[in-house]
Formats: sequence, structure tokens, C-alpha cells
Amino acid sequence: MTPDATAPGSNASRPIIDRLLDAQGMGPGRALFLVQSEGILLPGRVEAVSGYVLQRDGRVHRWWLSWSETGNTYQLSPWAEVIDPVDAFGSDAEFRDAWSVVFGSRGG
Repeated sequence: MTPDATAPGSNASRPIIDRLLDAQGMGPGRALFLVQSEGILLPGRVEAVSGYVLQRDGRVHRWWLSWSETGNTYQLSPWAEVIDPVDAFGSDAEFRDAWSVVFGSRGG
């Protein structure tokens, strides 16, 4: 899947993910990668998806779009920073594509 793409059938998820990432303080200049459907429908017939986000500062977070029963809202949980993302994903084509989207020609 290309950076910033969504898993098939998860088009309704993308604006929610973008809103939640914005709320985390991640402005423009980010790219999603390794996004996949989790085969679960959340309230509002929104599909649960998971993946990673590469930020402009080079950090990567793992996330899963889920539903908070207590908050009655969508959330990115679990949410966890990936330590040494270049080591973890450097050989992955989707990560390299995401790196190109965020940093241009600079390699990872």
C-alpha cells in the first residue's frame, strides 16, 4: 500500500485517523504506512484499521483505530513509539516510500 493510503474498504476511517493524529499534535508532513484492515466494524460502520505514522521529526508511532466505550469516541489505541524506526523498517518498501513522502530524496 502506498503512503497515506488506507486499507481497502476503510475510506471512512481515514478522516477520523487524520483528526486523531492532528489532536496528537502531528501536523502536515506525516505519512501513514503498513496500514491494514483489522476486520472489525466500529460504531458508525467505520472499519478498524491499524498501521504506523512517520512524522516530520523522524519518529514513528504504531497505532490502531479503535472505539473507547468509556469516552464514547474513536481513539488511536494502542499508541506506541517505535524505537529506532530506520532499523525496524529500513528494508520495508512502504517505509521507504513514506520516508520519501515526508523527507523527499533524503534516505532513511
